[in-house]
Amino acid sequence: MGDGALGSDHINYLILRYLQEAGHENAARALHQDWHRPQEFSDPEQLPFAPLVRQHELVHIIQDAIFHDQLLAKVSNNQRRFNLTTTQFPHRASDDRRSDPTQQHDFPLPPAKRSRKSNHHADPDSMQIDVTTQDQHQDQHQDQHHIHDRHDRPDLDQDQDQDQDQDEDRDPTPDTAEPDHLPTASSATQTDTKLKSKSETMYWALDQPDASIMHALWNPHLSHSTRLLTVGESLCRFYNLPHHSKNSLQRAHHTDVETMPKGSVITAACWHPSGRYATCALDSTRRLPGGGHESVRSMFDVTVQGTKRFYDLHGYLLQHSAIIVALRYNNSGTRLLSVSTNMKRGLVEIWDASQPATSLDPVAVKLFNQPVIDAVWASDDSIVVCGENRLDFYQIHDASMPNGTSANGDSFASTGTRNFALQYSHPTDKQWDKVRYDSVNAIVAATSSSDDHTILLAKTSPRWVPLPGFPTEGPASKRATAMAFQPVDTANDATHTSPRRLAVTHDSGLVRVYRVAPNLCETLHEFTMGPHEAALALSWSPTGSCLAVASEEAVKIWDLNTGSVPLLTWRAAATHWYQGDENNLPNGDETGDEPSLNWDAEGKRLVFAVGRKMAAIRLLLPSTNTSLANDDSSVVD
Repeated sequence: MGDGALGSDHINYLILRYLQEAGHENAARALHQDWHRPQEFSDPEQLPFAPLVRQHELVHIIQDAIFHDQLLAKVSNNQRRFNLTTTQFPHRASDDRRSDPTQQHDFPLPPAKRSRKSNHHADPDSMQIDVTTQDQHQDQHQDQHHIHDRHDRPDLDQDQDQDQDQDEDRDPTPDTAEPDHLPTASSATQTDTKLKSKSETMYWALDQPDASIMHALWNPHLSHSTRLLTVGESLCRFYNLPHHSKNSLQRAHHTDVETMPKGSVITAACWHPSGRYATCALDSTRRLPGGGHESVRSMFDVTVQGTKRFYDLHGYLLQHSAIIVALRYNNSGTRLLSVSTNMKRGLVEIWDASQPATSLDPVAVKLFNQPVIDAVWASDDSIVVCGENRLDFYQIHDASMPNGTSANGDSFASTGTRNFALQYSHPTDKQWDKVRYDSVNAIVAATSSSDDHTILLAKTSPRWVPLPGFPTEGPASKRATAMAFQPVDTANDATHTSPRRLAVTHDSGLVRVYRVAPNLCETLHEFTMGPHEAALALSWSPTGSCLAVASEEAVKIWDLNTGSVPLLTWRAAATHWYQGDENNLPNGDETGDEPSLNWDAEGKRLVFAVGRKMAAIRLLLPSTNTSLANDDSSVVD
């Protein structure tokens, strides 16, 4: 074998990966068992070359070989050695001898066409196979163009119904203002029972070239579950997306609720628990008479009908370039907290959300001497604040002290009704970026991306102590990217201290689900998005039984009640996701956009957004699997 030749282990591993990515789980298991390899490589992922294998590598190798054969035939003026991708298919005689090569096959297939993402080619069209042949038959096979999607999306089930409407995969206009309904069948990995979960996907791109999505949030109330809030750079918009439609070209209506000045951005947003309105924080600039610019910060409530209510912010306390980084309502919806920072100091403000006034003043304000990056409600009148060298617990109660300085040197101010009382400050020297709270078992989770550190604290009055059994030090090069406790299912949570699930995603693609209680922490599941594919966002289904995790172009859903096999693997079709959008390039270029992933109130749809691209993914579940929806999934059309 010459230098660079592949051995049997290379071939077997490439085939194994192809079978797994294509959803042929039974065949992958059989190959895994029959493959004789050294004992130290009982797990094929431990093979030295395994980390170098990119996604869909076998398909890419074959594509490159065919392309090389085409170029070689052209240069040497000889016939091609492999004619699999042309329409010239010689008949095979009964004695296995080939007949006249000029004879055409009775049923020529359209030539393969792929949008190459993993290979680093400057021009993705240069990898197109048999361009001349394709041009000759383009009109003849227009209604079959969806075949090439299967090369780009190996998670599509190869045995799906042959009579599926071929207009389903029609390419949308890249930058249309309204989404097209484009059903695409995505199947989960095969199981022994061969129950398949599929999806319908509605793709669309924003019609504003300077807009970019930061948050896409479904309305949390069942009666308004079709409403979608999308905010970000130069964007503040409501969509009303139908549950399902038999018309593949049906449009969804949208309303721009704010005129966004150039360079402005909605830095934080959330729905009120009632679903009647959403609250947004806007950061923009104002031109000064002398020609300079000044940062302007504002916050407002807005309804789908366009009515607004503004908040009176105390941003002057932070002075330079402060932005609001978090907005959260308490469970009852009676109070709202906002977190602002200029990366030198931090500010937390509390509002009484039950007031019907047209504008609101904060009922309590606290200024911190270090940056504050996140805060979360621990109850209707207590919060947990995190930031640089800070993980503090505060009680919000009636004002009993004059404005001044607290014991730890921070300033506080009351506007007449409430103030902050420090209950406990956890000793730390790290910068905590995210904090989450489980109200069932009174457990706090916090992550530090700069230190690859995650911590769980359980309350042992009056202190909070690290939960035993939890790995506080993050795995090497596995920075935590998202974290969330499963939502409280009031209908099924029988006891107040029942064990709960905590999901943490990492930029290595690792997804861990922990089972936690006041005196318990154990790893329940460990998943992966795929080799070299970061897990960047997560969302729990409303009942807390299923977990969805997203990378920049894929979503995996696990039903945690049935095991570790993905219930659904969805990957964005390249023809819809990348076409005509410089913010989502097909050559694997880094865009820096973090995805937004959110489950609707019914537990039947996910919204997935990156850059200017959006996809509403509707799950079509097997009739025997109802764990995602609150009602019988057989009603799904």
